[in-house]
Amino acid sequence: MAAGLSYRLACALAIALAIPRGTFAQDASPWFTRAGFAPAYVVSNNPFLLTASPVEQQIGAVPSMTLEIGRQTDGSQAWHHAYGLPSYGFGVSIASPGSGTVSRPIDAYTFFSWPFAQPSERVQITTDFGMGLSWNWKAFNPATRSYDQVLGSNLNARIDWGFYLRYIMTPQTSLYTGVDYTHRSNGGMRQPDFGINVFGPSVAVRHNFAPEHFPVAILEPPPFHPAWEFVVGGAGGIKNVMFDGNPDLRSTGAAFDATAALQRHFYRFGKLAAGADVTHDGTAAGGLAVAPYAGYEHVIGRFGAIVQVGYKIVNNSDDPDASRLYERYGWRYHFNDHYWSEFAIRGNGHRADFLEVGAGYRTAWR
Repeated sequence: MAAGLSYRLACALAIALAIPRGTFAQDASPWFTRAGFAPAYVVSNNPFLLTASPVEQQIGAVPSMTLEIGRQTDGSQAWHHAYGLPSYGFGVSIASPGSGTVSRPIDAYTFFSWPFAQPSERVQITTDFGMGLSWNWKAFNPATRSYDQVLGSNLNARIDWGFYLRYIMTPQTSLYTGVDYTHRSNGGMRQPDFGINVFGPSVAVRHNFAPEHFPVAILEPPPFHPAWEFVVGGAGGIKNVMFDGNPDLRSTGAAFDATAALQRHFYRFGKLAAGADVTHDGTAAGGLAVAPYAGYEHVIGRFGAIVQVGYKIVNNSDDPDASRLYERYGWRYHFNDHYWSEFAIRGNGHRADFLEVGAGYRTAWR
């Protein structure tokens, strides 16, 4: 397995370094490729349980290789300078959890890379946030002589967050080293929804299609004025529950959520929120829930990365294991100063409850 991954990583690095030289001009393009590798050790819930041998085994690591194509911002917009000239793009990942008894999962995702600190001319400290889809998580079942879904569904959500030290070796080549956390689950759309969380070191090589000119002058953004905001919105999704651990006893229904919150845009990149959710769970075990919550939204241009934690003071669920504590994390996109859309995951601890898509209205005042 290690030899195979090393070979594929070498091929990906060769592609990343070779493509720009043959197809892009070296003096104008803002695009780049980045290839990386991460051992990705499984933490918290581990959905792999292989029974091919008399002694049960759990897979402890999911090594993965990534290949990305991204765009470096050029400073033509104010938010480019506010984030120190960040980059963004699209990537694919191939993982190798085990030998022939486990399939090779594949991810497709978008990412945003923010260089929030620069200790020297050639060194940057960056944080990357990614979101996308993951599929083909299967393990061989010797009893049925077939491959079973490991995460409960073939299609799953993927959320990734990492911190890296970027060293600019040449105007066209950079080395990234750091740590990375990735969560994958089906978002409660089908049970059992085990989910998998991996964490570990990561290394990547980036090659720019054109020389990167540095140092680049970062313009001082306009003065920031704190403001209050009031937001209202609604969202919905599909939820699946399973009774008594029996996959033949399950219920699928729509889940709807209405929210209202008071937010404080207290600094250029961040907003604090205090609000309440009213949620209706349409499954057989569901019901009405009312929950106050607190949250944070990190502002990235028109995008916002949200993290919220709430507690259900009213919970009419018939599920005895239903948790009153829940989390929501995902993306908001602001079409203008008033209207926004949202894609998020509702979770209970390390498991997702359901995926939700929504929209809302915002008004602000100083």
